[in-house]
Amino acid sequence: MTNAFAAIRNIYCVGRNYALHAQELGNEVPEEPMIFSKPTHALHPAEGTLQLPDGIGSIHYEAELVVRIGRPYEAGASVDQIIDGLAIGIDWTARDVQSVLKEKRHPWLLAKGFKHSAVLSPFRPFPGVEAFASLDFQLLRNGETVQAGSPRDMIFPLERLVSYIGDTFGLSEGDIIYTGTPAGVGAVKDGDELTLVLNGEAFGPLTISL
Repeated sequence: MTNAFAAIRNIYCVGRNYALHAQELGNEVPEEPMIFSKPTHALHPAEGTLQLPDGIGSIHYEAELVVRIGRPYEAGASVDQIIDGLAIGIDWTARDVQSVLKEKRHPWLLAKGFKHSAVLSPFRPFPGVEAFASLDFQLLRNGETVQAGSPRDMIFPLERLVSYIGDTFGLSEGDIIYTGTPAGVGAVKDGDELTLVLNGEAFGPLTISL
């Protein structure tokens, strides 16, 4: 997995891309994609022991589908031409830190970009944009499903995300996009065991250490 991580360049993440998730945190549904990024040092495989920072308050899991860019973005190119990989991951959020940053209208990096804040499974071949829309994914905590979602519920579909990010920031081979999380986010405790499931394929377990 570390070799696969070495090929990753930019990590783009999409905020509030599921309406119920925005509502559960008391946020407005955005009118255009909300994009933020994480450093590559945030990457961690979706198995083993995950050391999260202690003493910064509540840290929330946010399970998400992740796509990998296989060739440079060009306006007008189809998603099927640009994306070559699919994975599932967790966008970790230091929720208390984020709340303070939002009050001060500061960037979210401290709350979103800390070490190990971007869990990522191995990539599988991208099934195509139509098949992607019908996928299902889940996050299990200690054997219980706490999040379940599908891209068909995304506010901004994959085509819109790719064109928006590509036109605004650029996209090229090795970039990845965390496409947003469904409702059900919550805090983890020391010793929690997490398993990610993508269309029936399980990744993990991931044991939390705080």
